[in-house]
Amino acid sequence: MDSESLPVASKKERRKLLINKLIHLTIIMAVATVLGVFAIKIILSHYKLEHKPMELGDAAKGFATHSRKGTYMKLANLHFRLTDEISMQVKELIGESIPKGNIPFVNFDDVNSFRIDILSGEAFVKTGIMEYIFNNMVFNYDGSPLKNMKMQFFDEEENGKKVKKLRLNGDMKLVVWLGFEMTGKMYLDREKTLMVIEAERIKSMGNPYTKGILDTVGLDMEKLLPVPTGRGITMRGNKIIVEPFKIFPPPQISGYISDMRLHDDGLQLFFSSKTKVNFPPLPVRNVKNYLYLYKGDVKFGKLTMVDARLQMVDMSQKNDFDFYLKRYQLPLAAGYSKIMGDGAVVAYIPDYRDVAK
Repeated sequence: MDSESLPVASKKERRKLLINKLIHLTIIMAVATVLGVFAIKIILSHYKLEHKPMELGDAAKGFATHSRKGTYMKLANLHFRLTDEISMQVKELIGESIPKGNIPFVNFDDVNSFRIDILSGEAFVKTGIMEYIFNNMVFNYDGSPLKNMKMQFFDEEENGKKVKKLRLNGDMKLVVWLGFEMTGKMYLDREKTLMVIEAERIKSMGNPYTKGILDTVGLDMEKLLPVPTGRGITMRGNKIIVEPFKIFPPPQISGYISDMRLHDDGLQLFFSSKTKVNFPPLPVRNVKNYLYLYKGDVKFGKLTMVDARLQMVDMSQKNDFDFYLKRYQLPLAAGYSKIMGDGAVVAYIPDYRDVAK
């Protein structure tokens, strides 16, 4: 074998071996590149799943944030408190709570932010409540000519029939404070929705001829007892004109009083209007004491209801439902709520008198 040919053969073999190694290395790098791409995709996919919110169902759709301005109310057998001292007994009442100004919902946490338009029903105001309103709201101002007023309804014979009359007692300032007693009739001016107290007899310091003496000298209650405007009371001759919706505290109340009846212990008021509300069946029907809100948007504390259907049910149906609008959260926290199948909410709450002890 020629010794000079060996190096030539070795070079060819080495070249061939080098080429094979390069081919294998290229293949390995290609495979590694493909595997690396897949690995990166898997890592990125895992990262997206952990850090991106899950998307379920179809694309998100908007929902209504308001329905109508104002909510209808239906009250049954309520002792409806407006303040600690002022309340009314409601047998049944239908009304509408309407927010004032640009507020789009009824905020029950602010009694000054909405008004209540009474549409129909009846309510009873006790004599003691009227006395408190006269003494502490109507005539409670500097320079007031009346104080310590007491009110009493009684029967008096008139043309052979018993007629319910009104007796007002108190102190009247005529230079000095003098005791007085006024007896007369009280009736309703339906056209103007005003209550009228018309004096028939007035006596002071036991003198039964006081009214006659005043008439003789051309004096009357309007001249003797002037009352500033805006207090819900106007003196006109020997009549006291009462604007009933202006002497009550907030929320502001309005409506048409179709009838008024006098009883020994208070006033029975009847309301009516042409507006009729078609309420659906109540969420809970076998109860007699409740407050139901229907339609509109309402706010209670942190909760806002759109297109409200909320029934507050007295947990004890043995007596009237003692409900205090300004402090509803106290009994509400002591009760419990249920969400019905149709989305209506039923809140079972105790009487205010029971939880405020």
